[in-house]
Amino acid sequence: MNLFDIIGINQDDRGDNMIVLTPSDHMLVPDFPGLSEDGITITFDREVALAREDAQFITWEHPLIRNGLDLILSGDTGSSTISLLKNKALPVGTLLVELIYVVEAQAPKQLQLNRFLPPTPVRMLLDKNGNNLAAQVEFETFNRQLNAVNRHTGSKLVNAVQQDVHAILQLGEAQIEKSARALIDAARNEADEKLSAELSRLEALRAVNPNIRDDELTAIESNRQQIMESLDQAGWRLDALRLIVVTHQ
Repeated sequence: MNLFDIIGINQDDRGDNMIVLTPSDHMLVPDFPGLSEDGITITFDREVALAREDAQFITWEHPLIRNGLDLILSGDTGSSTISLLKNKALPVGTLLVELIYVVEAQAPKQLQLNRFLPPTPVRMLLDKNGNNLAAQVEFETFNRQLNAVNRHTGSKLVNAVQQDVHAILQLGEAQIEKSARALIDAARNEADEKLSAELSRLEALRAVNPNIRDDELTAIESNRQQIMESLDQAGWRLDALRLIVVTHQ
């Protein structure tokens, strides 16, 4: 869960769609509401929650999620901010949420996975209906039009629009999956094509050059398999969030 990563909550995947959350020494707050010192077990699977009394069923409406979102939106964490956009062409109070996701894969450095899938940011600028305006609104130009708000004002804004923000975040999660999958699939195709061609070239070379050893071919095939497996495990995380509210003043 990207939200728990940002807050600094430890996550231990226990299998069977269950995760144990425990406090860490580097959380944004010393005591996070709903998270005891001993930790809690959560699941995103309703059937698991019904079968296991010790597992809390987590949805976007669960207090743990709401408290977490409110914390990062109203805090000054560096990964989330609140800004005002002065634009008389838009109704006062219009809400936009800018999300920066990072699509990436973890692998040992020697695999040089960045050849195929370097950490890739994906920016979204969503309105309350989930329309992504990022392609029409360039980041730097947009950034110059925004004004920061103080913590007190930010907290009031978050309280006023938190339901809408939660809904927009759900729409963002649905959209990033499609975008990320496209990037990952393209990386897999490129890696498979290039690495298979490299292996075929060496096999052809061995037919006319006995100095090419079997272990060289084995090493290349092993490298290819590890890279493909790493790309199969690629994912994405929410790296930054900005809440924007339109004003005329």
